[in-house]
Amino acid sequence: MENTFAKALKKITNVLNEEEINYMIVGGFAVSFHNRARTTNDIDLILQIYPHHVKLILKHFPEWQGFEESFMESAKNGMLFNLTDFETGIRYDFMTYKDSDYNWTAFERRQEVEFFGIKCYISTKEDLIISKLKWYNITPSEKQMEDLKFLVLDKELNKEYLKIWCTRLNVITHGLLE
Repeated sequence: MENTFAKALKKITNVLNEEEINYMIVGGFAVSFHNRARTTNDIDLILQIYPHHVKLILKHFPEWQGFEESFMESAKNGMLFNLTDFETGIRYDFMTYKDSDYNWTAFERRQEVEFFGIKCYISTKEDLIISKLKWYNITPSEKQMEDLKFLVLDKELNKEYLKIWCTRLNVITHGLLE
């Protein structure tokens, strides 16, 4: 029997690959890939999309087509939109790619990996740390901090990269990178 998250991951990566939409998995699901067992109810993805791409995604989720206009508006304004795959019960949180030097760099650094036997693109640990620090600085949570404490344990982290981008982005590190 196939794991629910594996089934959901396979479905969304197939959709994005078929529609030629570049993506990167981030958030708790990406942390799970990096070997921290944690609960999550969704798969967070950063997508390089324009509003018209929403139609391409929704043709694979016909039950959500009534929300097309709203989702297209969210994509146009660079806002998050999400949908639940009723087949698996997993929610996909789609964050639109916002062009900046850092975001371009993070996207270029994404890693093609095999997760649950499925080839997909996942954020590097360093960029996941930066993302989680940014979120933690907006809305502190124990879950974010626990993820961060786990991720910074990796002795092979590119600390120079982390320091450069945290400084450039003015990200408070809470002493985690010392």
